[in-house]
Amino acid sequence: MPLEGFSNPQLVTLAVALLHGDMDYVDREDIAISVNDIAPGRFSWRKHAHRIDLVTVTVALRDAKKAKNGQLLVGNNARGWMLSPAGIEWIKTVELADVDGVEPLKNRKHSISGNQEAACARLRSTSAYALFAAGEWDEISIQDFYDFARVNEYFQSRSRQRRYAIIDSAVGGDEVLSKLWAYLKHRFPEEVT
Repeated sequence: MPLEGFSNPQLVTLAVALLHGDMDYVDREDIAISVNDIAPGRFSWRKHAHRIDLVTVTVALRDAKKAKNGQLLVGNNARGWMLSPAGIEWIKTVELADVDGVEPLKNRKHSISGNQEAACARLRSTSAYALFAAGEWDEISIQDFYDFARVNEYFQSRSRQRRYAIIDSAVGGDEVLSKLWAYLKHRFPEEVT
């Protein structure tokens, strides 16, 4: 598919994926530079085409969060932008063989899948998962939650939100882990707010 076939929200999602947005939040300025490399001129000023229009990039990022565009990203300009579970699944389906400018992303597709599988494997090795799978939901302790989420009571809110976003993305394709994560968030609401 030629780049012209991608919408602006899809292009910024490709840029986020290229910048390891499956594992961490990415700053919009880095996204702007990357998306300009992918689609030169598409996000440029009208009169000064050599300049990247950060407003156009920001609008595309916000549009990529919207349901009508597939909710491909999560985040904001202050925290940064990250692939949502839907964004990770979309990246896996994009055929990049004929798209110029995204050669590094072709390799990232494989590492995104690998990162997601590794995260799920780690989550399945926790005692919270073992207790949940055994039907002993009431036995899951706050420490089990901390081990599952890889946080503790000293984590700052921003660090917690990053960890939770990674978990949201990782468990998206796994029914049991998705149910466990939803249960943990419901059981320990003070930890996820």
